[in-house]
Amino acid sequence: MGEYARSEEHQPSEMERELFSGIVLTVFNQLDREARYELVVRLAKTDRIVSELADRLAQEDYELSEPVIECSPMISQNGLMRIAQAGGNDKRLSMARRADLSEKICDTLIARSSRDVVHALLDNPAAPFSVKGTLALLIFANTEPDVLAWIAKRAIKDEQFLKTQMEILETNCPLIPAPLRKALETGDLERLANSIKDLPRDGGIELDGVKYSRHEASIQIANGELSFDAILRTLFEQERLDAAIWLISRKINLADEVVSDTLKSDADGAIMRLMLQTGIHEKTYRDFLKARSGWLDRSTRSIPELVMRYKAELRNPRYYSQQLAAQ
Repeated sequence: MGEYARSEEHQPSEMERELFSGIVLTVFNQLDREARYELVVRLAKTDRIVSELADRLAQEDYELSEPVIECSPMISQNGLMRIAQAGGNDKRLSMARRADLSEKICDTLIARSSRDVVHALLDNPAAPFSVKGTLALLIFANTEPDVLAWIAKRAIKDEQFLKTQMEILETNCPLIPAPLRKALETGDLERLANSIKDLPRDGGIELDGVKYSRHEASIQIANGELSFDAILRTLFEQERLDAAIWLISRKINLADEVVSDTLKSDADGAIMRLMLQTGIHEKTYRDFLKARSGWLDRSTRSIPELVMRYKAELRNPRYYSQQLAAQ
């Protein structure tokens, strides 16, 4: 299964997709978490699996299912609707960023989700809004300034959405908040829109001018398109300890809290063993130690000695046997 997931040179036939997906579905509950995560990050953005498997992966806990829910082209519309109806808010938030949402799914998300999901939908240029969904947004906007501002911001960027607002305005609908009515009538939506900032993407990482979400970076690493070392060095330069901890924890399959507590501790030996599991180069380890000293306001005097110890462990035959066993 791992070889199929890793192979990008061979484009599988429909029969191969079905056979592979059927095998995974049969043994999925027997796979350990690390094996499940590898399947998810390698296959999340591909069409190398069938919809039944993509829907199954989307039912996993959020840490495992996030890349599939946000990116997979193979999730069925029924699978997405199940998440909209009964998924947790974190899953709904990831789904709200997809480019293939239907009006029915958006209506369900608006009706059942917390407001951050509604904001994400309004920020998603591909999300379609029915008249019913738009009326619900207007109801929210009467008492919630953030929703009001997001409606204005969407109307500036989306001609069809603006057209819908104007059509509702022409019916003299009492649901339109007075500030939005005035902005539509005068053509001055900017003032309303400027009352909010762009939505932050949790853990976004910019590398060589390209913006990646955390799980997208994880997928790129798994697919060999970006090196783990390059991502980490960038995070160190950006002083992004949160994202570094997130990526490291997924690389070595440990809980975020365990990685965080270890990296923030004074246990140099435990820190080195943890970072050895990631397989990073000694130069990346040096950059990590320097960044860590800055984050935690620690002295840098011991860094040369720690790097020498790390370098020696990298050359230790035991380390190589462990790395081979992990592959």
